[in-house]
Amino acid sequence: MWTFVRTISVGLLNLKRRWQGMIAGVVLWLAWMIFGFWSTLLLLVLMVAGFFLGRVMEEKHDWKQVLDKLLADRFNDQ
Repeated sequence: MWTFVRTISVGLLNLKRRWQGMIAGVVLWLAWMIFGFWSTLLLLVLMVAGFFLGRVMEEKHDWKQVLDKLLADRFNDQ
């Protein structure tokens, strides 16, 4: 089973970006048709939040450092 999954994932990663984008679009369209617009939108928001949370945890940053980095450009005293 895992060799099949690994073969598919390696095959998808070796595709050109336009084909990867098309496949991502089809997956999003299927999610929209199955779950509805708002559920799919919530799923995407949670995926992005999870991605950034995982990235912060990988880099072992403190939340204060992350917020300072994000808000420094917007709220600089000039």
